[in-house]
Amino acid sequence: MTRLVGVELSRFFARILLWCVAVGLLAVSGLVVVEAWRSSSPPSAADIATAQGYYEENLAYWQDNHEKDEADCLEQLQAAKDAGDDTTGWTCEMPAPSLQDFLGSNATFAEAGQGKLGALAIPLVLGPSLMAVSFIAAEFATGAISNWLTFAPRRNRVYVSKILAAILGVVPVVLVSTAVAAVGIWLAYRSHGTIGDLGPDGYRPYVDTALRLVALGVGFAAGAGALAFLLRHTAAVLGAVIGWAVVWEGVVGNAVSGMQPYTLTLNILAWAQGGASYYVEECTRDAAGMVQCSGVEQVLHMTQAGWQLAGVVVALVLVAWVVFRRRDVA
Repeated sequence: MTRLVGVELSRFFARILLWCVAVGLLAVSGLVVVEAWRSSSPPSAADIATAQGYYEENLAYWQDNHEKDEADCLEQLQAAKDAGDDTTGWTCEMPAPSLQDFLGSNATFAEAGQGKLGALAIPLVLGPSLMAVSFIAAEFATGAISNWLTFAPRRNRVYVSKILAAILGVVPVVLVSTAVAAVGIWLAYRSHGTIGDLGPDGYRPYVDTALRLVALGVGFAAGAGALAFLLRHTAAVLGAVIGWAVVWEGVVGNAVSGMQPYTLTLNILAWAQGGASYYVEECTRDAAGMVQCSGVEQVLHMTQAGWQLAGVVVALVLVAWVVFRRRDVA
């Protein structure tokens, strides 16, 4: 088995397309780092000058009008109280504006680091999946699988070796892409002095996010390889994925809010980000018989998302194994 896997890995790394996908995935990681650098950068001189202009205008207005505006507000507040209206949270305090109000403030690494790194989730699903599909489907498209079975007639060994090669083949690019993004994002914030308060857990949640991304890329490579065994052609796999995305992820997921937790997109985001929110529409009928609907926030937890994604991958691998054992490869 080890020798078979070694041969399959040699064939994997000999495919030019897979190297192109790997380079593209690394480029995406670089773009994530660039975005982190941009969003963590301090305001430029032009931004400060623009904010200074708005600040001076608003300060002048406040100095001339804040006493009158506060008096008008207090009158309206009293009138509302006299009318029996709910005035909870109503305040008439109008503090002087500050320059920081117009400059804004960038989120720190502690606040935004995991979200920036989580943006790599979808590329880490698509890139390794495409590599695995292209590697295995080419065997069927060229007829090489038939010749290979004459040298290695045990289909179980052939199947396992190819799936393992697809998994092991994507591991380097998944690890490097994740490491480039994770370290690059941290360096961007560190260089601008915006790490922020990491709390008692320190960098552990950030590292956990990176590890989950690695597992995501490797797991989807296994599932995509199994799908290639089932459909045999890269075009057929792409067609099936697009159909799934349109029908289930798009139409059903949006039309039936209760089905959102069972869409791959939401599960991927929940796994990468440690949880994801979605909204379920709930309708009630008031005393007048009118139907009122509102969105109620629900949370898809990371653990549930992980089990569901793992279930999809395992199911694909098992079904593809059974089909490959029984179906003619010609």
